[in-house]
Amino acid sequence: METAWPGWIERKDREVRARLDQGDEDTIINWMLFGTSFTSRPRAVLGAVESGTAGDRELVLRRTIELISARLDDLLTALAAPDNDERRLFARALLQRKGLPFATAVEREAARNYLLAAVIRVATEQDQIDQELGATSSGDPLTEFVERSRLFRTRGLSLDASLVPNYSVEQALTAMKARGLLKPGSVRRVAIVGPGLDFADKDVGFDAYPQQTVQPFAVLDSLKRLGLAPSPGDPEIVLLDISPRIIDHVTRARARAARNIGYTLNLLLPRSTPWLPEVRAYWQAFGDRIGAPAQAPASKAIAEVAQLRAVRVRPSAVQRMSVLNVNIVTERLDGEAFDLVIATNVFIYYDVFEQALAMSNVEAMLKPGAFLLANFSAPDLRSVTIRPMETTTTLYARGLAVNENVLDFIVWYKAHAN
Repeated sequence: METAWPGWIERKDREVRARLDQGDEDTIINWMLFGTSFTSRPRAVLGAVESGTAGDRELVLRRTIELISARLDDLLTALAAPDNDERRLFARALLQRKGLPFATAVEREAARNYLLAAVIRVATEQDQIDQELGATSSGDPLTEFVERSRLFRTRGLSLDASLVPNYSVEQALTAMKARGLLKPGSVRRVAIVGPGLDFADKDVGFDAYPQQTVQPFAVLDSLKRLGLAPSPGDPEIVLLDISPRIIDHVTRARARAARNIGYTLNLLLPRSTPWLPEVRAYWQAFGDRIGAPAQAPASKAIAEVAQLRAVRVRPSAVQRMSVLNVNIVTERLDGEAFDLVIATNVFIYYDVFEQALAMSNVEAMLKPGAFLLANFSAPDLRSVTIRPMETTTTLYARGLAVNENVLDFIVWYKAHAN
């Protein structure tokens, strides 16, 4: 095993990284269905075509297919002339890497057929996930959370992210401080695994602002708000990711910060969700420790479905962040010691064995007795000594029934003390 291990790890690393392409493809399909920057057509969401159908399911299905087909045509037209739009350039480049250029009508039709097949694949995968969710539904949210902790183990690795999971991280940090597990000023080095890149909001498809990464700034903002950051100064925040898109994005943001240029965050809160007042308060206060309010993009279309505010982050906050190309399943940083590691919506993409490898790598990078915060239930293996200590339940929105509540769980994993 010792002889075979390096070769196996190298193959596993390639296997994990290969899943990025499918995740990027999923992102493009999501954008095609819900985006607003390349089309004036309605978003392809449930209920978009039901007006006047009087319960005729066949008519609803036909109109939905027509809407998706029309949106796809609009997207292909936009990709044929991308100008300097970063989303269009990204989508076009991905298709070209798959041998789908846009030079001729025949080539554009081939790209159309490819994306249509991708729509069917994504819909089929979602149906399988819905079936698995139904099979694990027990009425007990915590039990379901454990059972769903490997839900996306066969899907592409998606970079899509949103704001609200960061509220649950702040809630966990607040509870840990109250318990005396995190002392004031004690969090000096933080690693964030898979920080995410907001391409198009998954709830309302808003794509009127540039791509952004939210979690690194959310973590810094929370640590300063709670008094856990060192004083004076800010903690060092190291981002660990395998996506060239994230690595390039953060590298360019750091280069701009070196020229005293800040970073603008656009913070979206969908109107369709009955958010608790505490969540709205978090959204409203977000960024007040690391920047100042900024002008958000004005859009009548988005104003109907979401609230939007913007924050301009100070260059000094951006400069506290660095990014490293690290596959958490197969790699670790030797000699690095973090006070805190955060990973939300990351481990759910891996199976039990991959999660065990990742947990071993995380523990090797933590100081003795330090913590990992993650919203998944890790496999209980004797080979991994990092152990769950507590779980924070965070309610985002309250439905009419218990199973309609929108909530999340953050598990506090503590590294062995010696």
